[in-house]
This record gives sequence, structure tokens and C-alpha cells, in this order.
Amino acid sequence: MYHLEFHNLEKRITKLLNLIEIYKFAYVTNHKKKLQYKQDVHDFIEQEYTEFKQDALYQLSLFHYNYFTFLSNQMEQPLDELTIGNTTKHIELIQQRLM
Repeated sequence: MYHLEFHNLEKRITKLLNLIEIYKFAYVTNHKKKLQYKQDVHDFIEQEYTEFKQDALYQLSLFHYNYFTFLSNQMEQPLDELTIGNTTKHIELIQQRLM
């Protein structure tokens, strides 16, 4: 059971990293669906935050707690576009925090 919880956490983090990477690519290329990809990231974070809070998943391990803390921070300060050069760096910092 314990290994399953870590596997599930890894899948969640990987999915979030993929969504962030898609948004970063859309931002850099000024893709027409950039806002949709950004909304996908926000929706996934909100869904994860709600699920972790309701099911108290953040109590399973320190890794779960750190992920929940990351989600909480992203709920308070959502991913937004900054100046052109800083947005890509900001997204990369967020990705590094998840790895």
C-alpha cells in the first residue's frame, strides 16, 4: 500500500509537470491555445489541492506534505505571465521545485 501511494504521487507530479511544460511551450511560441493550457494547469492544481485536503493525503509522508505545500502556494499565487524573459524562468523555477 505504501509503495502504491508513492507511485500515485509520482504520477500526479508527472502530470502536473507535463501540463506546466505544455503551457511553457505555448507561452514561448505564443500558441493560440496558450490561455487554455494555462487554465488546464490551474484546474489541475485546484483539483489536486481539493483532493489532498479532503482525503488528508498530505499526512501520508513528507513527500505528500511537500507536494500539498506546493499546491497551497500555487493556489495563493497562481501561475501568471510576467515580463517576456521572466515568465520562462519563473515556470522553470516552479518545475524545479516539483522535481
